[in-house]
Amino acid sequence: MKNSIPISIIKRRSALSVSFAIIAILLVSLVALADWTSINTDDDQIDPNWASVTPAYEDDTNDAGIQDKDEIKVAKYVFDGDAIYFFMESWDATDILSSDEMRAVAALDCNNNGTFDDADDYQQGTKGDRIIVRYNYDQVIVYDGSGKNSIAGDPTWGDPGDNNAGGSGGAWQNPQTEWKAPLQNLYPECRGIKSPVPLAFSIIQVTDSDSTVISQSDGTYLIDNPIDFGDAKNVITWYWGSPTCHDYNTKILCSGPRHGISGLKLGEIIDADSGELANDAAQADDSHYNGDPNDEDGIAPTEAITWTAAGAGSLDVTVSGGGGYLNCWIDWDRSETFDSGEHLISEQFLTAGDHTLSVSVPAGVTFDGPYMARCRLTPGSGQGNTPTGSVWGGEVEDHDWLIQPVTPAISISGADVALSWTHLTQNDEEQAYKSAAPYFDVTAATAVGAANTTGSATDAGVVGTPSDVIFYKVVGHKTITDSEDSSITYTLTSTPSKELGLFEFDLIPGSNN
Repeated sequence: MKNSIPISIIKRRSALSVSFAIIAILLVSLVALADWTSINTDDDQIDPNWASVTPAYEDDTNDAGIQDKDEIKVAKYVFDGDAIYFFMESWDATDILSSDEMRAVAALDCNNNGTFDDADDYQQGTKGDRIIVRYNYDQVIVYDGSGKNSIAGDPTWGDPGDNNAGGSGGAWQNPQTEWKAPLQNLYPECRGIKSPVPLAFSIIQVTDSDSTVISQSDGTYLIDNPIDFGDAKNVITWYWGSPTCHDYNTKILCSGPRHGISGLKLGEIIDADSGELANDAAQADDSHYNGDPNDEDGIAPTEAITWTAAGAGSLDVTVSGGGGYLNCWIDWDRSETFDSGEHLISEQFLTAGDHTLSVSVPAGVTFDGPYMARCRLTPGSGQGNTPTGSVWGGEVEDHDWLIQPVTPAISISGADVALSWTHLTQNDEEQAYKSAAPYFDVTAATAVGAANTTGSATDAGVVGTPSDVIFYKVVGHKTITDSEDSSITYTLTSTPSKELGLFEFDLIPGSNN
């Protein structure tokens, strides 16, 4: 897997002054992009997909006094779930960048403050802008403004065009160049997660002591690429600069599941995040975007339905924004991977609205604790039938489910309502709740008594005058500890039980109503 490797020395002229040569440009425009566009920068040819991309910048005047090879005629950009892609064309008929001192630059104003020269402040823990520098030869550098650089992948990335004329190291025979910045090499705020990121193009000349802008676009352009990721546990370890992904392959560095945000989603809420959020309870991104409290609102085990090993279970699904194809996995063996045999819903087309789906449960499942689940909704068939990878549209939801509901009973003893149930080993304890309204959410309800393992709760003094209508349900809770930081804990809540009710009526003599 490719990754960024910090280096302190570059075998070409230093890009140290690059950021200071790029000025703030007031004009801002947004190029409307209907969805993702992928570009192949791994060969010596300009990708033909650029032909259908509307230029972000197009110059209609060939300026005097600037070498045609170093003057921008056309600049374009696109993105997908893997990278931001850049394209530049010079006024020269056969070549771009006149010497090794010249750089093609795409600058990202990651902190949205109107300039492109903010360096990272490692002491303060803040991140600045990113400069993606295309060298005259096969090298792309991500520069962070403070002298620290990362190679943006294999040196063959971003070849300017057909090199047949000169062979290796010979003259380029194309006035166009393309290069890319892999999202995993960029600071998260550079990915267009919370708000569009300003982008500016330029060609600069770098000498030993300074850098000079030779040509630049007239405005800045906005990269608006919000992406929804999963958030199940994903630990990454490093050895000699190479990452090893463990657990559920959630993060962007592990090609975690990611969806470009469109109108299609599970439930009513969807959020964007950085592709870095993951924890043991799959709760890492629940409040990360637009202040929404929790976007994992589209799929859950059906309330009050008990699942049976070697039998069946039931899931409630809500689809919004059109129809889509659903794929779901549950890690039944708790191996911290989603295996092919755990693919319990495959390519199920669902229209917009609410659905209840029956699913098969393998033999041997004990339901003695939580089970991690991943569900992906996609606009097309075959797009989300693996638990990792990118797709435009739809949503991914990760859940750590306490699947089984308890089965409570209700009785009246004098003025008290007594609830009883059998404690389940999947839960640390159970808690009863009540509400005056049916079909209630326990998070907004009133607790009845204390959480316990005895399987009982008493709502004292509610029977009698005045007449009451009260609804009850019971859920289980379990606390789990973060696998990387034992000081952090998470609380899981089980599938709610069926609702029970106390109904009292005043009987009026002589009335037939």
